[in-house]
Amino acid sequence: MRDLLPLAECLRIPLVYDVHHHRCLPDGLSVEEATRLAGATWQATGGEQYCHISSPRLGWQGGNPKPHADYIDPDDVPVCWRGRSMTVDVEAKAKELAVLRLMRDLAEAAGPAAAAREPEWAGVAGPVEGDN
Repeated sequence: MRDLLPLAECLRIPLVYDVHHHRCLPDGLSVEEATRLAGATWQATGGEQYCHISSPRLGWQGGNPKPHADYIDPDDVPVCWRGRSMTVDVEAKAKELAVLRLMRDLAEAAGPAAAAREPEWAGVAGPVEGDN
């Protein structure tokens, strides 16, 4: 992140922040700082900040954290991203099922009132398979 930011600023192009890879290769910036700095590169475009998230297949303590898991561990979603207007690309082997599960997990973590609200995607897709 720290090495790409000056280039993005110089070229006046938005920087897509990948929190998983930033955690794999820390550069001294906190997730909050990196999110804010990458977000600033999107302001000139008038577009919404775009970020990537994934979870390590074997967890953060399971050896090589680079391979992506089937689903996203909700604890891997940065607290500073919650409630922030941004587009998040979920990089997970289970694809759309991972997105649906993450949306459900985050709603449940936000509390009963949030979990009771019908999400925007309700009725668009069926239940998350293999989720017993």
